[in-house]
Amino acid sequence: MIRRKLALRSRPVLDSWIITVIIAEVADQETIQTDEACRPGDGLTHRLLHAAAEVFAEKGYERAGVAEIARRAGVTTGAIYSRYGGKAELLLEAVDHHVPDSIDNILNGGSAASPPTEVLSSLGDHLLDPLDGGHALFLEAVVAARRDPDLADRLRRRVEDVDRRLGKLADEATTEGLFDPELDEQSVVRLAHAIGFGMLLTRSMGLELPAAENWHEVINRVITGLGAPPAGEAMTSGDPT
Repeated sequence: MIRRKLALRSRPVLDSWIITVIIAEVADQETIQTDEACRPGDGLTHRLLHAAAEVFAEKGYERAGVAEIARRAGVTTGAIYSRYGGKAELLLEAVDHHVPDSIDNILNGGSAASPPTEVLSSLGDHLLDPLDGGHALFLEAVVAARRDPDLADRLRRRVEDVDRRLGKLADEATTEGLFDPELDEQSVVRLAHAIGFGMLLTRSMGLELPAAENWHEVINRVITGLGAPPAGEAMTSGDPT
């Protein structure tokens, strides 16, 4: 069953994954069957992703080993390979697992009753939340992706998913007359990313943070500035003369 699942996946290191899984399957069949019977609700997924976060944080993506992650989680390597296609998928799943529920809930429409500008403002406020393991893992993924095409592709797809959700908020704000319809949606989304990624790097460097109320005011000023200009004021570009 494991080999059949992996055969459907296309990865540069597919052959090595298959060989490793076959060896683990033969050596640890009983343990793997027990592990595979477990589901996220029983804590196995949490143990795996918690162990993965620890190993990636300590050793970095390139030096982290699946065997060490399995040892810390108390499972076999086969149990990991039966769930994840390799280190790239495991790292990004660990990132998702450590993202605060509040942020994920907002992006997934948990504030659907609120105006889109309020949702964006709330996302901005959360940029000052206490850092957790997911932020460091995300930075590790960004750096490692420069040398790992599989990880880069997976990371790009994750960011593009956030793009779609932010784009939906921008589109709703435009439809409701809160954003200037002349503004390019992709530019608005990239601005949101630039603010989010920039604050993440700022915090990772240990730079001093603004007071929450001051940050909230600046974020709201930026969001308000995306509205249509007052009647009679045309948006200009280039040389005003």
